[in-house]
Amino acid sequence: MSVGQEFCGEDWLRLKKKYVSHDEDDLLRYCFSSAYIVALLHDSLGIALDDERVKVANQVGSIPLDWALGAFILQTAADADIPNHNWIGTIFSDESHTLLSIIGIFIILLTAWSISRWRKPQLKTIYDLEKGRYIITRVGR
Repeated sequence: MSVGQEFCGEDWLRLKKKYVSHDEDDLLRYCFSSAYIVALLHDSLGIALDDERVKVANQVGSIPLDWALGAFILQTAADADIPNHNWIGTIFSDESHTLLSIIGIFIILLTAWSISRWRKPQLKTIYDLEKGRYIITRVGR
């Protein structure tokens, strides 16, 4: 955060002279990215500013990164030791009530839909050209 404030607060002409090999758009992106990354990690995700698990890199292995967030995501994914969760197996397991709940909800919704269709009268609207009005009639099932 402090490096971003220092970079963005520096005189723009001095920055352009210091980083001659960078485009002006790149310098603007660096300034924006520094504020955005702090807002994303600290304000949105709640990661402490002094958390040592967060590292910034320009390259991960042989893959060059343009943005510190890309490095963060790639490194976090590489370091994560999270087993794949088999959600289909969980739904269909004998110990889970999820499948029974889904079937029950489906039956309730189907019953409610059938009752609403059964009780609603089937009407047909016809426009009578001779009388100049609409005629509504009930249609048998």
